[in-house]
Amino acid sequence: MSNGKKRNLLNDDTPFMITEAYKTARTNLMFSLSTGERKVVVITSSNPSEGKSTTCSNLGLTLASMGAHTLIIDADLRKPTIHKMFGIPNKKGLSTILGGFDKIDDSIEYSVRENLDIISSGPIPPNPADLLASDLMDSLLKALSKHYDYILIDTPPINVVTDSQLMNNIISGIIFVVWEGLTTHTDINAALRSIKMASGKVLGFIKANCNAKGAKNYKGNYKYSYARKSQRKKV
Repeated sequence: MSNGKKRNLLNDDTPFMITEAYKTARTNLMFSLSTGERKVVVITSSNPSEGKSTTCSNLGLTLASMGAHTLIIDADLRKPTIHKMFGIPNKKGLSTILGGFDKIDDSIEYSVRENLDIISSGPIPPNPADLLASDLMDSLLKALSKHYDYILIDTPPINVVTDSQLMNNIISGIIFVVWEGLTTHTDINAALRSIKMASGKVLGFIKANCNAKGAKNYKGNYKYSYARKSQRKKV
């Protein structure tokens, strides 16, 4: 695991402002899911390199830190990242479970952090969309939901491929990550149209790389907000 990946994960040296921002996101997410039975959330973005995998990982760490039994699933079966971030093997994972090659229990990395388990992507398959839209994916999430308080699923960017939209009927909703100064409202609107056409539900936005007031020397803050319109061309 590279030093860059290590720095992206929350740890004892993470600035207070980042840690608190993720705690705020965690609280808002918990409220968003409080009335539903299944607490399965997709984390996505409109385009690559907008912080979705980092956000998914750190939300998982933040939920686990409060004692919630949490599972992260890397469902980006085209360009997986989660195993690199945590430095775990990737010979088995989601693709080998859905392909019928490995059992669920044999493919989960248990206790990667306290209260946090991970299912990595597994080897990149030739048919990622078919696997994610399969009845096996539905059955897998139903089975896992019985054992975890929260399940976070990292998926490919919506404007690149529509893999995340294939799971809308089996998830609680979507958290949409945007990168300040990079993600445009054109990008967001295109993604939201795709979500709406697939009858998806956006739980809220997390904006990455934003500068907080009073912290001019610090970059990389995160904040959570519910979906709302804005007139700015970039976020």
